[in-house]
Amino acid sequence: MYPQYAALRGDPSDNLPGIPGVGEKTAAKLITTYGGLDGIFANVDAQTPKLKASLIEHEAQARANWELMVLHRDAPVEVDLADLGVHPDDAEVKRLFDFLEFKSLRDRLGEALTVMGASPMAASEATVLEAEVTTLDHACRRRGGDRRPRRRRRSSRRGTALPAAAGWSGSRWCVIRPVRTWSGSGRRSSTPRRCSTRWPGTRRCGPTTPKALTRALLREGRDLGGLRLDTAIAAYLIDPAETRYTLPDLVAKYTNYTVPAGSVADTGQLDFSGDMDVPRQAARHALAVWALSDAIERALDQQGMKQLYADIENPLVGVLARMEHAGIAVDVAELQRLNAYLTAEVEQLNAELQRVVGKPFNTNSPMQLREILYAERGLAPQKKTKTGFSTDAATLEKLRDKWPEFIDPLLRFREVEKLRSTYGTGLLAEVAPDGRIHATFNQTVARTGRLSSDQPNLHNIPVRSDEGRQFRKAFVPASGHILLVADYNQIELRCIAHLAEDPGLIEAFTSGRDIHNATAARVFGVEPTAVTVDQRSKAKMVSYGLAYGMEAYGLGQRLGIPTDEAAVILDAYFEAFPNVKAYMERTVIEARMRGYTETLFGRRRPIPELSNSNFRVRQAGERQAMNAGIQGLAADIFKVALVRIDHALTPPRGGQPVDPPGPRRGADRGGRRRA
Repeated sequence: MYPQYAALRGDPSDNLPGIPGVGEKTAAKLITTYGGLDGIFANVDAQTPKLKASLIEHEAQARANWELMVLHRDAPVEVDLADLGVHPDDAEVKRLFDFLEFKSLRDRLGEALTVMGASPMAASEATVLEAEVTTLDHACRRRGGDRRPRRRRRSSRRGTALPAAAGWSGSRWCVIRPVRTWSGSGRRSSTPRRCSTRWPGTRRCGPTTPKALTRALLREGRDLGGLRLDTAIAAYLIDPAETRYTLPDLVAKYTNYTVPAGSVADTGQLDFSGDMDVPRQAARHALAVWALSDAIERALDQQGMKQLYADIENPLVGVLARMEHAGIAVDVAELQRLNAYLTAEVEQLNAELQRVVGKPFNTNSPMQLREILYAERGLAPQKKTKTGFSTDAATLEKLRDKWPEFIDPLLRFREVEKLRSTYGTGLLAEVAPDGRIHATFNQTVARTGRLSSDQPNLHNIPVRSDEGRQFRKAFVPASGHILLVADYNQIELRCIAHLAEDPGLIEAFTSGRDIHNATAARVFGVEPTAVTVDQRSKAKMVSYGLAYGMEAYGLGQRLGIPTDEAAVILDAYFEAFPNVKAYMERTVIEARMRGYTETLFGRRRPIPELSNSNFRVRQAGERQAMNAGIQGLAADIFKVALVRIDHALTPPRGGQPVDPPGPRRGADRGGRRRA
């Protein structure tokens, strides 16, 4: 019956037009009632006048559709069905699925092919990592500040029972030694290579997130030190677009090994809470990292980021671990006072909003706000979202003068409630027993290389409101110390000036003048002394917007002006600083050709969006290409500063501070290697 149903309704996938006025429900009803096209057209008089006329007029079309929809089974096909089996290229499927981040679809594809009777996918030849786990008591002696385990002699199998890797937990070392392994095809295979017998050995690799291990050791009064490879950081440099960098995923992606299910935590992190068999898990982590290290280091070298990793990202792991371990002191009493003050104002504003509306409602419910604003008050909706008409801040600002006695306190309520929940209650919840906040700093989140922080987010402590600035005062130095706040001046604008080699911007910086005033003077064609506050503000917005690839529409939204007016300002900026525009255009072209951007330090950011068939996606990729080099270079400079400060404050024993990292040799100002 489906071909006749589709003949009435039409089938867009086959470009078959349906009968006008006959949709899915009408077609289904007609087919159910009359059994098919013959019965329908024999009973057209029983239909409504409009449907009757449409059926009579388009009968020939419906019958032609039916003929086209029926599959003909008498074609002279001479191919044997047995020759039509599906034979997937397993290696190509793995490559494609890894690229598309299809983590579980490969197994499902194999199941589907088996059900279809097609040739199943070839069994994986990956070798399963298995090992004996031996726990050693912490009987150590000091040598140069390094604790080493006293190894117990064990009987060897053919004299080769050597430690492959080891992990430390609390007061015990965990040594793993390779044993027989099994390939995916069921064949027994030998250990892929012999490992060094020396401890700690020339290769000291960390788990997927050794920063957590470093912090745990710092709590025990020890510093990991000498870390050669952090697999998560290295994998992040190779592909910053990944969403996670766990050991099972990385081992599967970069090696021919697989990790037995449940042998390594899916998060790729060790649990130091004491709730599980940490020694055994540490040992298994060590073996997985051992299997992964060569491939990861080889990929780093192939992409030219070995120096970036060794000089910046790897030293930074220890720096951030020590920062997290130290934390920052807070005035708990001041935080409690601010929280109480904000809580009282939230309650007062909530009561006022209930009074204006004249009934109780949930102030945090967009659904109830939509009902009040648009249904009851009759205000004109500004934009629609997937869940209904918007009640966001931009929309409320446009409606403000229509109902100020409600919208003004509502906007204030949202501002104060965010401060209270995020920074009042939020910061208090993160204060440790030592009176300090120990936030986590992340190296593998932002694709541009910038650091982020959470638990709590210390990067976004507010500064634009009076209440927000009060929270900054709650961060205090330890007794007998002072807080030193240091920052780079206009770092991203300086990166633009350097990368674009624009003489106007460079002169504005080297002269020591107010950069935004100097920029406004050139953009608007006035003397620096005649620049108005509004002109300086607009020039500042353009300068910072360029670092994020902002175009005329975005600038207009930021400044609250029409897009055409914003385009005039943007054009004037590029006329005043022509090298900046040339740099932006050149960056997009190079990124499209190479598939990625690259900073002076060699940091790459792949931008596949540049080759997307969708125009809007390509535009977004162009903005990413414009800002990646600028933000990435600024991020690299900040990281270099952190490493330098750490070296300066704690120089290595028996020597001077390590020579600080710099841009790689053979790179010009645009981040391109010189021949």
